[in-house]
Amino acid sequence: MSAVLTQRIATRPSLPRALLREHALLLAIVALELAAALALCAAYPDKYRHNLQLEGYLATLAMGLVFALCGYTIYVMIFQRPEHLVRYLKQHLSAYLTRERLLFSAPVLGMMPLFAASFTVLKAAVPMVQPYAWDARMAAADAWLHGGAQPWELLQPVFGNPLMTAILNFNYHLWFFIVLATVYWLAFNLERRQLRMQFMLSFVLSWILLGNVMAMLFSSVGPCYYGFMVPGADPFAGLMHYLRDADKVIPVMALQVQDTLWHDYSLHSGTNALSISAMPSMHVASSVLLALLGWRLNRAAGIALTVFAVLIQVGSVHLGWHYAIDGYAGALGAIVIWTLCGKLLQRSEQ
Repeated sequence: MSAVLTQRIATRPSLPRALLREHALLLAIVALELAAALALCAAYPDKYRHNLQLEGYLATLAMGLVFALCGYTIYVMIFQRPEHLVRYLKQHLSAYLTRERLLFSAPVLGMMPLFAASFTVLKAAVPMVQPYAWDARMAAADAWLHGGAQPWELLQPVFGNPLMTAILNFNYHLWFFIVLATVYWLAFNLERRQLRMQFMLSFVLSWILLGNVMAMLFSSVGPCYYGFMVPGADPFAGLMHYLRDADKVIPVMALQVQDTLWHDYSLHSGTNALSISAMPSMHVASSVLLALLGWRLNRAAGIALTVFAVLIQVGSVHLGWHYAIDGYAGALGAIVIWTLCGKLLQRSEQ
């Protein structure tokens, strides 16, 4: 962004207009998602027990800020090593969190709980709009792509021990904290405004186009629930048996979450926040977006976040959450959306 535009942002009389212009497309997309969610809640009031469940997402908003602050504190402790940590943090955060920066972050921070709640409502409608029917085909596609074997079988020689499973499981849950911290870091970032908006647009569009639309088109539950949904032999029974055994050595948190999701789906047909959807993998899609962002920041961040995305893909298969093809589709979709959003912003700047 040009210095002239940055000066406009910092000019108080023009700040509200600049904020609206800067975030207009992002807010319009979120508004459409919210409208669709509200329409769905109104059309099926008996299906949605807590409607938008905003209280949970407002709590997540606060959690994200805490994660970002913790991440910054750890960075300071490792790389800056000030003599007086609290004084250093107070001085630098006071200088960083100016009035303009706080106002600039407000549209993103305000829309995130609404977007998360709206996404959840639409995701919960997946089995209602399109009953789960693609799992057998997903499993067959995985076997065809991987020489006749299921991908989890190919991973077992390397990751088929409790310690490696625990590492993948930890990394898979770490995803939540890294994504939230990144979103809130970018919300306050005045210095990389075009990159910031490219990520934000890619982020919300990937969750809508991949996590809502594509999930409905290819409605599936994933390997961990295959045996409950598909008649006949279960090609993932061996994987789930292994995970149960590994859980006795080192707890596998994924199993507890999977059991909770299935119990909730069985009781409530999935129409709430604990709904099930496998294709595509949004863990992988969002991790690929993080890697793409990382490469635009610096080489070290690009390498680290690429490794993280690869481990998320491996973990999604090894822990029984996804077919490998779910991750491939999520990664490809994220790259396409990121590229198109970048071109759109470049064109708007000309």
